[in-house]
Amino acid sequence: MATPIEVTTIVDFVLRSTSPITTTIVLAAVVRNFVLSQKSRPVLGRSPSVVATGSMMAFFIAVYLLIKGHAGTVPILMPHLRYALEAFGAVLMIGGCVVNVLGRYSLGQNWADQATLYSSQTLVTSGVFAITRHPLYSSLVWMFYGSALLYHNYAVTLATTFIFIPAMYYRAAIEERLLSARFDDYRSYQNRVGRLFPRLALRGGQNQ
Repeated sequence: MATPIEVTTIVDFVLRSTSPITTTIVLAAVVRNFVLSQKSRPVLGRSPSVVATGSMMAFFIAVYLLIKGHAGTVPILMPHLRYALEAFGAVLMIGGCVVNVLGRYSLGQNWADQATLYSSQTLVTSGVFAITRHPLYSSLVWMFYGSALLYHNYAVTLATTFIFIPAMYYRAAIEERLLSARFDDYRSYQNRVGRLFPRLALRGGQNQ
């Protein structure tokens, strides 16, 4: 029979395994995007930005180093609270991973590393794009918060809140300028669906 310490170790291992597994899946999906994007297509507009896959990868590495070095880790001595936080973190990681992969699949060849408008561009508003206008960015936010809960790391929470989310809003705004100029019904989509976070319909169709 397993001892309480062994059970605790097993539960921690199972919960925290969601972090490397989901991260690996998302990184594999990113590589697939790059492979598919190598096909030459006519471009109508492009707005290069420092916020791209490379800078997002740098943030991934920073989060890994914070967790690996236990910088910002807070010990939680109450087992039930610890497991509840870790379980919620695992749910965020898994949910974020699923949304990210589905979003990339829905985008198909619309995806680009830099904000790009192709001549063959289509406006995707269904599936996970009915949850937020930028589900790929939203899902990464959820995954980072999930990792913060899994490893009880307040530094990851702060970095996600004050660095990653503003960067995603900046990148999303660049993309939306291109899409608004291309698609007449994009404004209606903005009024229905939140930029990074799901929302209920707002009176007057406020754009956030």
